[in-house]
Amino acid sequence: MKTIFCLIALLLPAGDVCASAHEPEAPAGPAEIVAYHDSGAWRTDTARTVRRARRFLARHLDDRRPAIVLDIDDTSLSNYECLKAVDFDRPAANCVSANLPAIPQTLRLYRYARRHQVTVFFITGRREKSRAPTVKNLRRAGYTGRLRLKMRPNRERPGTHDGWKARTHATIARRGYRIVVNLGDQRSDLDGGRALRAFKLPNPMYVVRTA
Repeated sequence: MKTIFCLIALLLPAGDVCASAHEPEAPAGPAEIVAYHDSGAWRTDTARTVRRARRFLARHLDDRRPAIVLDIDDTSLSNYECLKAVDFDRPAANCVSANLPAIPQTLRLYRYARRHQVTVFFITGRREKSRAPTVKNLRRAGYTGRLRLKMRPNRERPGTHDGWKARTHATIARRGYRIVVNLGDQRSDLDGGRALRAFKLPNPMYVVRTA
């Protein structure tokens, strides 16, 4: 029955979503990922989450030094087409060097925050050596203005890999920023953060268990 519903979803117009087209558990198989994407459910679920994040942010625009934190891969930039080209075999892909498109809902949140003088930090698991192509990609995708980009060090001391994103959140908070929203596609993006509210975007393609 689930297969029949998903086939129906693929035949629906882009704006319609089959009720059974729920996000598959990650890491899902290629057919499940494509069905979820092409049904329009992924786009709808992403839009719903970002709307909630924006509404929450709107209630805190008058906070002292408000900020938001965005992950990059599959939060700000989409790896979908890059990974689809290699049948979603992530180790076989080189998406960091690709010209990835923006996730439009996140880009609109970014622009909304900037218009309202909210500081935006990008915290990514990408290594520092990838800074130049990452900045170039973000700018091409429409993330203009000053980019506050926190990248994982090229080399890490033993035992310091896990919790790097949480420690980076803590550093931002110590600088006097109030992190209102933390938006990411992985649970590990959100663990241990200092945000008032964390929001997880759908991503059935892969799991990053530690950050």
